[in-house]
Amino acid sequence: MDPITEISRDLLVHAIDQSHDGITISDAKKRGFPLIYANKGFEKLTGYTSDEIIGNDYHILQGTDTMQPELDVIRAAVAKQESCVVTLRNYRKDGSMFWNELSISPVHDTDGQLTHYIGIQKDVTARILLEQHLHQSNLDLQTLNRQLNTLVYTDHLVGLSNRRHFDEQFVNLLSTAQRTHSELSVLMIDFDHFKQFNERYGRAAGDECMRMVGDCIAKSFVRTSDCTARYDGNEFAVVSLAANITDLRHHAEKLCEQVRALNIPNSDSSHGVVTISIGGIHRLPDRESSEAAIIKEADHELFSAKRSGGNRAHIAG
Repeated sequence: MDPITEISRDLLVHAIDQSHDGITISDAKKRGFPLIYANKGFEKLTGYTSDEIIGNDYHILQGTDTMQPELDVIRAAVAKQESCVVTLRNYRKDGSMFWNELSISPVHDTDGQLTHYIGIQKDVTARILLEQHLHQSNLDLQTLNRQLNTLVYTDHLVGLSNRRHFDEQFVNLLSTAQRTHSELSVLMIDFDHFKQFNERYGRAAGDECMRMVGDCIAKSFVRTSDCTARYDGNEFAVVSLAANITDLRHHAEKLCEQVRALNIPNSDSSHGVVTISIGGIHRLPDRESSEAAIIKEADHELFSAKRSGGNRAHIAG
């Protein structure tokens, strides 16, 4: 044998054996592709000695954790006599788990027949744990952002949107209505005789009354194009798209009935229970329409409903 060839072979064997990565060779001519070689890097990585691993296949490293989809990737590559790279949960001899980036490559003889597979294993546990931590941190950040949005945009007494969220949604819906030539509905809702209610029954009873009525209003407007909010003090507001004025008037009148049916006692009301008044407008806004002007018109209709005795809805077209 040529001395240079002999030296090169010895150097190659030494280099492979000293590699920090695990390097194995499996016999592709035998069933199960048993391992016929494992370097020292593989022994350090897995805790198995060469004597313990030779004759076994790669499945010894998965133990009972055999439902990993990456194993199907390996089987598909082997069936086509192709190479592949996967990341697997593997288990050392002592049972400890590590993430193994496994690269397998086929070896063919001069006739093109598959004879062996070369496997290179890398311990990528630190990288995977970091990725998982970053992913969880991102999920935690998303959760925190949702919670912050809830804090920023929710009135915590009644559980509805607050004035800030309403104003932002109003701008968006008005712009949409103007752009798509859609009709816009705005309702302003207020209690009848609520100042007297608070004086007679106390602030705690007033807060509970607002929560009950707010819930009733919220359940009446549940479409994605509806925004229901506590607007100011005892007043609620609703802005929505796409309802026709007949349906809107019927809906508003029904809401008055539903609030009255809550049967919250109010001795200062001629009905003996808490009631609401609703004022609103429903129209196709032009380019000159402003949020302030629309709210002012809805408030005017609300005042008209209250002046007419309350417990009713006035909707202008």
